[in-house]
Amino acid sequence: MAVDTVKLYTKGSRVWLGDKEEVWKGGVVVSYAPGENIVVSDPETGKELHIVLKEGKSMMPPLRNPDILTMENNLTTMSYLHEPAVLHSLYQRFTISNNIYTYCGIVLVAVNPYCDVQLYGNEMIWAYKGQQIGQLDPHIYAISEDAYSEMKTMGRNQSIIVSGESGAGKTVSAKYAMRYFATVAGNEKETAIERRILSTNPIMEALGNAKTIRNDNSSRFGKYVELEFDKQTNISGAHICTYLLEKSRVVFQANNERNYHIFYQLCAVRDIPEMKHLHLKHPDEFRFTSQGKAPVIDNMDDSETFYEMSEGLFNLGITEEQQLFLFSVLAAVLHMGDIQFNEERNDSCSISNDDKSLLIAAKLMGLEVAQLQKWLCHKTLKARNETLVMTLKKKDAFAGMEAFVKHIYASLFLWIVKLLNAALSNGKKDAVNFIGILDIYGFEMFEENSFEQFCINYANEKLQQQFNQHVFKLEQAEYIKEQIKWSFIDFTDNQPCIDLIEKKLGIIDLLDEQCRMNRGTDENWVQILYKELTDSEHFQKPKTGTDQFVIVHYADKVSYLCHGFIAKNLDSVNESHINLLKNSSLELANEALGGSDLGSITSPKRVATKSLSRRGTTQTLSKTRTVGAQFKSSLNLLMDALTTTVPHFIRCIKPNDDKEPFGFVPTRVVQQLRACGVIETVRISAAGYPSRWSYKEFESRYSLLVHSRRVRKGETMDNCRVVISSIVSDKDKYQFGKTKIFFRAGQVAYFEKLRSERLFSACVMVQARVRGWLAAKRYNSVRVATIAVQCMVRRTLARRKVQKMRENRASIVIQKHVRGWVQRIKYRRLLVSILFIQSAHRAQVAYKNFLTVKYEHNAKIIQKHVRGWLARCAYKQHMRKIIQIQSCVRRHLAKKKLKALKVEARSIGHFKKLNVKLEKRIFEMQMKSKDMVKERNSVLEETKQNLEELAAVKKKLGEESRSREELEKELSTTTDELKDIRQNYLAMKLEIARRTREEEDIEELKARIQELETEVKQSKEETVSERNNGEERYAALERSMNAQIEVEREHHQNMLIENGNLQRQLQELQTIAELKETGASTGAPIVVNGGDKIFPVDENERARLEEIIIENVELKENLDRMTDDLMDAIDEQTLMRTKYEQMELKLSNVKDSLLREIVNTRNPRQAQDKIRSHLDSLRVELFSDVAKFNKNNIKTEEDAVLQSKVETLAGENIKLLDDINRLQNAIPFISGNTEKKLEKKLTRQESLSTIRSRKQEFKGMFACKKGDDSKLVKRLITQLKTEHVTGPGCMSGLTAHIMFMCVRYADHCNDEGRIQELLTAIISGITSVTRKQSRDPVISTFWLTNCLTLLHDLTQFSGEELYHNRLSPAMRDFALKNYDLSDYRPLLSDQCINIYHTIVKTAQDELQPMLIPGMLEHDSIPGMNSSFSGGRKQTDKGCDTGVIVNRLQFYLQLLSSQSISINIVRQFIGQLLYFINATLLNNLILRKDLCHWSKGIQIRYNLSQVEQWVREQGLDLDDSGVLTYLSEIRQASQLLQMNKSSGDNAAAIVETCYSLNTMQLQKLLMLYSPRSEFEERVPQDVIKYILNHKPIEKSQKLMMDPNKLHALKFSYETRDIDFTIVTLPSGLKVDFLEKY
Repeated sequence: MAVDTVKLYTKGSRVWLGDKEEVWKGGVVVSYAPGENIVVSDPETGKELHIVLKEGKSMMPPLRNPDILTMENNLTTMSYLHEPAVLHSLYQRFTISNNIYTYCGIVLVAVNPYCDVQLYGNEMIWAYKGQQIGQLDPHIYAISEDAYSEMKTMGRNQSIIVSGESGAGKTVSAKYAMRYFATVAGNEKETAIERRILSTNPIMEALGNAKTIRNDNSSRFGKYVELEFDKQTNISGAHICTYLLEKSRVVFQANNERNYHIFYQLCAVRDIPEMKHLHLKHPDEFRFTSQGKAPVIDNMDDSETFYEMSEGLFNLGITEEQQLFLFSVLAAVLHMGDIQFNEERNDSCSISNDDKSLLIAAKLMGLEVAQLQKWLCHKTLKARNETLVMTLKKKDAFAGMEAFVKHIYASLFLWIVKLLNAALSNGKKDAVNFIGILDIYGFEMFEENSFEQFCINYANEKLQQQFNQHVFKLEQAEYIKEQIKWSFIDFTDNQPCIDLIEKKLGIIDLLDEQCRMNRGTDENWVQILYKELTDSEHFQKPKTGTDQFVIVHYADKVSYLCHGFIAKNLDSVNESHINLLKNSSLELANEALGGSDLGSITSPKRVATKSLSRRGTTQTLSKTRTVGAQFKSSLNLLMDALTTTVPHFIRCIKPNDDKEPFGFVPTRVVQQLRACGVIETVRISAAGYPSRWSYKEFESRYSLLVHSRRVRKGETMDNCRVVISSIVSDKDKYQFGKTKIFFRAGQVAYFEKLRSERLFSACVMVQARVRGWLAAKRYNSVRVATIAVQCMVRRTLARRKVQKMRENRASIVIQKHVRGWVQRIKYRRLLVSILFIQSAHRAQVAYKNFLTVKYEHNAKIIQKHVRGWLARCAYKQHMRKIIQIQSCVRRHLAKKKLKALKVEARSIGHFKKLNVKLEKRIFEMQMKSKDMVKERNSVLEETKQNLEELAAVKKKLGEESRSREELEKELSTTTDELKDIRQNYLAMKLEIARRTREEEDIEELKARIQELETEVKQSKEETVSERNNGEERYAALERSMNAQIEVEREHHQNMLIENGNLQRQLQELQTIAELKETGASTGAPIVVNGGDKIFPVDENERARLEEIIIENVELKENLDRMTDDLMDAIDEQTLMRTKYEQMELKLSNVKDSLLREIVNTRNPRQAQDKIRSHLDSLRVELFSDVAKFNKNNIKTEEDAVLQSKVETLAGENIKLLDDINRLQNAIPFISGNTEKKLEKKLTRQESLSTIRSRKQEFKGMFACKKGDDSKLVKRLITQLKTEHVTGPGCMSGLTAHIMFMCVRYADHCNDEGRIQELLTAIISGITSVTRKQSRDPVISTFWLTNCLTLLHDLTQFSGEELYHNRLSPAMRDFALKNYDLSDYRPLLSDQCINIYHTIVKTAQDELQPMLIPGMLEHDSIPGMNSSFSGGRKQTDKGCDTGVIVNRLQFYLQLLSSQSISINIVRQFIGQLLYFINATLLNNLILRKDLCHWSKGIQIRYNLSQVEQWVREQGLDLDDSGVLTYLSEIRQASQLLQMNKSSGDNAAAIVETCYSLNTMQLQKLLMLYSPRSEFEERVPQDVIKYILNHKPIEKSQKLMMDPNKLHALKFSYETRDIDFTIVTLPSGLKVDFLEKY
């Protein structure tokens, strides 16, 4: 059936109704029948509106688009293309989704948000780089990339036209476009020309921007910037053109407006010394800056912007003299505004001689005060051959002064632009293409419109004509490309309006003619317009008034007030004023203000020469011409330049006049849409086939409109034809192209309506079947339940009857038993009572008897004790008497015996007996003293051991070097041994002296020993506690150091990346220089980087080459000087280290000689003298070395440490000499046992030294003779074939092992220079081969393995104690013996990092084109089609997740095959996963078509395949965190799947999406687009809840940086390596290496 638009007006159809406030508002059709009026209801008020159709369907209200098409990125993809649809779509995108950019065909509509938005970082630039327009969300970077890529691939010049009202954001948009080109076209670094181009922005804003009522930073001039690109598409220069500067703003500002920013910036820095001579004041004190009464702008610091502008001037090469001249003239302009004109009696005026402003202005401009004073009040008139001087009235003089000031500022502005162009030009003709950026005012219409609005609207008429023609051409080109039948599309041609303005006898021509008349007035000119132009349909005469005329522009009718047209068109300046400037004493005045030819500033560089040669010479253009004629000429030149380019259009929209963030006023927006051509673009699109769908998208969405039998699998085009032909009979409503289906306006909406109805009917059918099934199911369940209830009831009644019978019988039984139980209870109670009475009586009788027996028993006990006491007293008295008698008798007998003993004691035998006893007593005391000495010695030994343990702990925690610790330990051990000997001797002497003491001394000694044991225990406890505290401090220090090391490692590796980039650029320049030298003679083309860049050699390039060569030579000289300084520093450090080792050796010799002298000599005095003399000589030598060292400057911290060590050793030697002096008296008394002990110790030391010398028989080395370094590097590195060293049976890292074995041999030969030559050659060779083959991951991985192996060998076998102790005894023989090569380990570490980053970059480049089609766009789940582009260009679909996993598997196998550590493999895979995560998230944030529920499921499923692969490979088994790199994109996919309909789900969203920051969450929620009619968008309260409850993160960036490289961490593990079994493969051809 034929589809008629009228049939779409059915009950429930949504339409648009006109509204005064909102312009358009929604309505719903209540009833409509063909031929009748339509009834529409307002959903807000519920009122019904009857629309009378007078002219058929043309008067019917516009239909609304389906919700699925409402917020599309491109307005032309909507089914109904009209003004309300465009306005509503912009409103939805701007206020709800906060999208400020929208496509409308080839036009980018940019709505000013009036707040900062995170959309312009470098991450966003690199996200849009290389992307076709339409693949990502609308953005100014997408337009810039489209222009840059088309220029790069097609070689065609491009232009970006930015237009809009004041305050719409034109300047900012142009600035970001320039920033994009400077970033992507600058070799990834900001070079000089890009920095200069960006530096012009603050300068032009300061001189040409001002605060207006509508905009705080309004551009008051038009600007066209041509960015020039060379053959390599790098920016080589730029050229700036300016148009129609608003000079009147210099002398007048409306209320709440400002003058140009530069004046306020100068006043803000008036107190700095450089500005004192300008005599500046506060802006409120100058007339030219105080009229608007708004000297300050919120959130803008004038002093800060001044310094930015000044820095830009320096960057552009503006000299200090030129800057001072600029500031002086600007200050003079301010002071001239304050000159006071005094009115005289004869209608003349004068200026006081003491006028301060006059004096300052004349001085600043280098003018004579009298001359300036005269010609401000007079003017000259030429009458034939005479020149008359006339006085001026005060009013005329003031007006002349203002005209003079405006001329000065305009000339100064053009002079600055000329200087900027000179700075931006590289002086060479190497520019091939250019991209022009036009920042020009939009269509203006005020209550009173004057000459400025006339010129602005004239320029917009010209631009609109070019815009319409370009849109028409693109529309027709699309039809031709798709090979569809089409007819000519009619579009509005505004050429008649342009002819009205610029043709002969047009408005400008008649205005110039009136200006040439001596008595021409504005009123006469208007009357001439009425007479000559009334026949034009674009010119109208107002109904009232004779001082106005109306022009019908493409946007609207504009009424112009004629007053001031002639004066502004003439823009005349008194000739005497011009002569004043020419006679200025300032050197730059004539150049800047003398009115020299500046025509090139107002014309594009590319077309200026051609146009001038066609229209006349430069002198012709430089003659006195009116402003209108000059503007017409400049505009024609601009249009000629734009015609030769491919234009790109950006229309900036101002959403409201109050600068409210994201405020949208429909009346203001629709007015600008009409004026900027967006509605015209929609109209042209609607006239053809605006709706365009790919065959696959149409089939997936609308194939349900026909029976499934008619749809064949795999035949997409045929299925689409079946669907369309069965529904639409009018073939004019659609066209089948090669890749798309084209529909007339409204057809897609009709399909959407049919689809909704089909889905609705299907839902009704499904609901009916489901409800019937539920009803049947409910009936069956009720029937079954009823039967069950009946059975239960009957069973219950029967149970009740049986229960009653059982209860009756049971009651009888119960009664029987109860009665018997009652009788038994009564009997038992009676029996218990009787027994209780009996027992109580019997107890009372028994208690009385017990008391009687107890009383009698106690009486007997008392009698027994009294009688016994009396008997004992009598016995004691009797015994006392007997003992007294016995003592008297024994005293008498003792006296007798004492007399006999006295006689016997005087005899000799008695003395002998006493002597024998005394000897026995002394022998016992000697034995006890020996035991006590042994015990004391054991205690001292234990104390010594504890002190040694404490010294070992302090040694670990100390910061002194190993050599010094060993020396101190040996010296302290020797000193302790000597002290122990002396103490033992003194103790023995004291014990012999105390032999006669009593046993009390021995007890005191035991007590002292116990005290010593207690002190030893306390010292042990203190040692343990100190060791624990030291371990805790060490652990805390280690943690802090690890954190600092991580930061330093990441910073260091970033510096390595930048260094690698610089080296690559230097290598490219060197390659270009070499190739140009070889091709300069023949003039043949030169190919660089594998054929990517081809260019011939000419004179300019040869000159540039010479400059590059000179710079390279200077760089090499600087590098050589730095290398020499570094080698000198290394030599000095080596010399100091050698001196330190010599001092250690001398001290050890002193110790050995001391011990030998003590043992061998028999004359202690002689030995002591020899030792003292030897130590004196050593001390003198040491002090001389220290004095020499102090004379030299300490250059490094290591030198300072060495000096402190030498001074410490000197002090210790002095202390050692003092100790020897104190031991002087102890040496003669050393016992023989002590001598034997010392001899044994010396013998043991000599035997150990002998053992060490025997172990120095090294094996597993290769001797590389001097001069064979180049052969070694050539065979093992540069020309190595990896299959020779990676075959079966070959050791992993064989090449690195061979290199290390050569280094070991050089170390064995004690040849430091040889080691340095070998390692330098090896590192340089590896660097060279990895750079040349950086794109080959196999070669890079091979050298990564060998670099890691060589680094591990240098670490493991370095001989350092930390690593040496971990080696087995057999592997310790392979350690380096003579030299410390730790300085070369950082170089190898950096080399490993560079190779690792090269492999990562290669893998990222391979994965980059796979990620978007394979992870985001690929539909892996069968039966769930989530694709809907909405007119968006889709990428290649020939990629899926399996391809990405296979590529990851390839790199995993590649790293594993080279035996690379699993730690590094995990970091590598984690880095790639982070790249995948960042790339996917950035694209998801920039693509609204992917933000819906079904796509979230597809993305999660695709991610799960990658995660499953990671788990299967065992890369995340130990919670290493590899999968955490995918957390952001994983949580984003979960966010798309989660329920977001209410605030109850917001808390779950915050908890789930913890890795996403607030900006990313907000962006994803705003982009969320339902794919069906049964789903709603995310409510605003959910978004607000998330913003309020989401924790504030440190990083608030919207985009992730996919190029971020995580710091590589190396892990050390001891490996079992036997160099004696290493063999050289024959394929290496290294026969010159000899085994050793």
